[in-house]
Amino acid sequence: YAYTLKVDEKSDVYSFGVVLLELVSGRKPVGEFGDGVDIVQWVRKMTDSKKEGVIKIMDPRLPSVPLHEVMHVFYVAMLCVEEQSIERPTMREVVQILTELPKLPSDSKQGDFSKQGDLTITESSPSKTTTSAAEISPTTVKESKEQAPQSPPPDLLSI
Repeated sequence: YAYTLKVDEKSDVYSFGVVLLELVSGRKPVGEFGDGVDIVQWVRKMTDSKKEGVIKIMDPRLPSVPLHEVMHVFYVAMLCVEEQSIERPTMREVVQILTELPKLPSDSKQGDFSKQGDLTITESSPSKTTTSAAEISPTTVKESKEQAPQSPPPDLLSI
């Protein structure tokens, strides 16, 4: 709306993108970034609009969420907040993209890594153990369903 002074579906998509950025960063949309700077401008500056830069703005309360999932949500958010409304996806496309979470690369393991290049984040609690999607086989999933019910691991889409 601020760019075109028109309200349409693409304005709603932009607003949804702002909400996704709030979830990923844990910050309010305005007031925390200096005079006249909003969350979208701040995120673009901090990350250079690259999904790998999400680690610089990521909410520290998301340590158990796999980084590739956070990166995917961030990617969708950045599509939603494109300056030109014609460049933004429709909400139907946003939903489709969000549900098509990329697979974790088979050589990546979720765990305790300190290098940002590994595209994983350090667990805040050493006693907490997570399993990456690459480590789960169909047999493992079947066996775990037969055991006592457990709560699923947290993911960004369920927060």
